[in-house]
Amino acid sequence: MSSNYQDLYKKGLDRGEQQKLRQQDLLKQQKLRRQQVQDDARPINKTEESPPKQYRKQRAKDKGTRFRLQLSEWMRNKPDNLVEWLLVPCPVGQRCMVIATNGKTKVYNKAGRQFMTLRTLLPGDNHVQKCQTVLDCVYDEETQTFYVLDALSFGQQSLQNCEASFRFYWLRARFEEDDFAEKGAHNDKSFVLLNHYDFEDASAIEEILQKYPIWTENQPKLDGFLFYHKEASYVCGTTPLVCWLFSYMLPDVLDLPVNSNYVAPEDYQPRLVLQYMEEFDQKLKQQRKQQAKESVKKSREKKEQDENPETSMETNKEGEDGDSDEYAGLKSLLDHQRRLELGELDMDCEETPSADGC
Repeated sequence: MSSNYQDLYKKGLDRGEQQKLRQQDLLKQQKLRRQQVQDDARPINKTEESPPKQYRKQRAKDKGTRFRLQLSEWMRNKPDNLVEWLLVPCPVGQRCMVIATNGKTKVYNKAGRQFMTLRTLLPGDNHVQKCQTVLDCVYDEETQTFYVLDALSFGQQSLQNCEASFRFYWLRARFEEDDFAEKGAHNDKSFVLLNHYDFEDASAIEEILQKYPIWTENQPKLDGFLFYHKEASYVCGTTPLVCWLFSYMLPDVLDLPVNSNYVAPEDYQPRLVLQYMEEFDQKLKQQRKQQAKESVKKSREKKEQDENPETSMETNKEGEDGDSDEYAGLKSLLDHQRRLELGELDMDCEETPSADGC
């Protein structure tokens, strides 16, 4: 933890105030970094002062970092200036990164493991191969659709260091030019760009928050709402400039009414919303630990089966019913984990004091 952030904790600032200060600090760093990129792109006069050491170090770090998903924090307090933010309704599904390059499109989960290869019309695949497209998506298996949240690059255009407002504008323009949602011989899955709503347009915000369901026939289902600061760059990792709330939390955190069909769970108390966030994070951590234990157990059992196939067959026969029950419990846990996967990424708010990007 840097000394600056240690001072914040010592001063006894609550997590909401700490978050606001980290947002301000990160915005300043990103603006300086964008300015430095512009300076690097123009001819350098030898008499000019060399870039600050911290930014030379950051650029070197950027070059050596693989793409990782951008993760959000809880929105703990209402921003002082809400019109500086954008609202994105987010569907239930599997958070993933889609990379189209060298004539192939590959999909990676939150841990960076590839779980799908497909054909797409994205630049970098199909007939446009001399470029790269990297999309931040939510995959809905039921509808076989990738819902696009954000992008790090699209074709020849790098977007990672661009402001969120520009990234979303650029994506909208590209998706209006080409139909990536239509499946075909060269496009195995649908790609649908999620809508972004500007808080400067109060009527549009009110309309989407009162709409239920947001998507036709409630497919996909709404998981919650993401909030992007308009001036934020794409950060590989957790960032306070992208925040998250469940629909039923908006009235309590932002004083914004939502459709009455968005019902809070029984253990949710409006006056204790911050406490609920903490408890929710703890439950998710416990689920992950349990899932890890079950995974290790299954791996050991498989290893024993491979080493002693005859003994394993007898053991399996004797414990068939028990294994079935255990598998059912694990499956239920994994199904629940999958449903909350996006929330786990975006709501597990282990706020890193560092304001570094990728």
